[in-house]
Amino acid sequence: MVETVLLAHDFSPSSERALAYAVDVAQRSGAALHLMHVDQTAEGVLFEGGQAPPSDELQERFEDRCRTSLAPHPLSPGDEQVACHAVRGVAPAPLLVEKAQALGADLLVTGTEGRRGARRLIVGSVAEEILRTAPCPVLTVREQDDADEGSPYVEVEKVIAPVDFSERTETALQYVSQLSSLYDAPVQLMHVVEDASLPSVYEAKSSKVQARAAEDRAEAELQSLGEPLVSQGVSVSTLVRRGETTDTVVQATGEPGTLTVMGTRGLSGVQRIMLGSVTEAVIRASSGPVLAARISPSDAD
Repeated sequence: MVETVLLAHDFSPSSERALAYAVDVAQRSGAALHLMHVDQTAEGVLFEGGQAPPSDELQERFEDRCRTSLAPHPLSPGDEQVACHAVRGVAPAPLLVEKAQALGADLLVTGTEGRRGARRLIVGSVAEEILRTAPCPVLTVREQDDADEGSPYVEVEKVIAPVDFSERTETALQYVSQLSSLYDAPVQLMHVVEDASLPSVYEAKSSKVQARAAEDRAEAELQSLGEPLVSQGVSVSTLVRRGETTDTVVQATGEPGTLTVMGTRGLSGVQRIMLGSVTEAVIRASSGPVLAARISPSDAD
């Protein structure tokens, strides 16, 4: 159950779009909504702990800008449900993660730029570090394409969960159930069967048979995973595709109105998170929001 939502707000186009989702979740769940802005200190000026004492003027300016941002929405900074936090610092991500921990946030929402054609999603960016270190699920929202201008409120019409039947699957399904209930949306469970390389034409028939058998097993497993959701009254469909995992998942999750849920592995002490390139590519390419729910290293053991 979502009781506390924290939004990383820098007033960029993607952040304004993320605000719409954060407000919507807070409205639907009755959760407290916290908006946080990190005013990055001038380069070369460091403060103890990477943070300067917050000023009344900074807080007042932030609240004024929040009123403008929230004007089209049903919540405002004056509401008991809403709180605004402005701090100065040189490193936004650690401060946002620290705030999420202090609040006991159930969801951290952040905007991110979709860099199509880039080899990496958000190298060194605030969003990447938040994804890697946040103590709670992270909802990333990409900036709008030109075709989407004027329509910041994307209706969540379907919740899709690409699964690989690893320990990440159980983590993802916990949030799939909650989000399906929150949005009264159907669920689609998806699995990709990787195409096997064919060393010779003589093995083609055998490989096709094996691939078909793998698809049948995946379909049966998806049906089994969906049974608890069906018992809760959720409409569940399954999708098994054959192909290269990243491209296939991106194609299936890139539709407007789709909320994608992906389980990720938390790698302590490692610079990269996630499901490798799959999650990165989905976050970069999807026009809808993507929820990354991270399992802890201890849970994976």
